[in-house]
Amino acid sequence: MFKHNDKQCDSNFHQKYQQMVEFLMYLMIGSCSDIGFAIVKLAQQMGNLLNKHYSAELHLCRYLLNTCKYWIVYDGLSNKSVVAHSDSDWVQDPESCKFITGYFTLMACEVTFWMSC
Repeated sequence: MFKHNDKQCDSNFHQKYQQMVEFLMYLMIGSCSDIGFAIVKLAQQMGNLLNKHYSAELHLCRYLLNTCKYWIVYDGLSNKSVVAHSDSDWVQDPESCKFITGYFTLMACEVTFWMSC
């Protein structure tokens, strides 16, 4: 994604970049899990900063600003609570003995999370 930079950046610029990454990580942990991949990529550039990395941070901030009013809304008429289902099984191949598991959660009869591995 980003190429290596042999030049040193200004220490003030470096400090602002680090503070912004910390702030974005806090947002990600608290409420915006969808920005996790972008935050990891930005954090990987801490020792290799260019102006384009700062621009990528600003782009992410603009994304958050433009999507802050988006919500998942449930009508509340279903009177259903959070429900979770899971299942696991050994794959039918006795040679490999692979184990497969999966789960999903529902809120108001809508899938909110799923995983299979």
